[in-house]
Amino acid sequence: MTTKQDTSDSTTPLSLSLHVKITIAPSNLQPFLDALRPVYESVISEPENLFFEAYTSTTKDEQTGEELQLIKFVENWVGTPEWFMTVQMQKPYYKEYRETTVPMFVRPREHEFWSRLPGKEWVSVKPSMYSDL
Repeated sequence: MTTKQDTSDSTTPLSLSLHVKITIAPSNLQPFLDALRPVYESVISEPENLFFEAYTSTTKDEQTGEELQLIKFVENWVGTPEWFMTVQMQKPYYKEYRETTVPMFVRPREHEFWSRLPGKEWVSVKPSMYSDL
């Protein structure tokens, strides 16, 4: 899903939220996270990256009953989906990550681009959100 972003207010930077869903076998969770760590560190150091959070859940395959591990990333960036795909995703640090993790996928990776609502009106993060850090 690619969304058109409103550029009428040139004082507001373009902001996108990328939602990525990856499905792997539960036994691959730690190897996946180990491969993700260096890319995560590189991504969060990018000046255009505003936010990165990872989530995990388990589910059962509807056809086989096999347990599956779901991983979801939410990344907020200053830029457009086109910039993200043609500039950001071409950075060399993604290469080893893809080579290591893609064979772990039991379903194709899914991704969606969303436009954030402008301003601070629809944002709330309480300090207790990160109390376990």
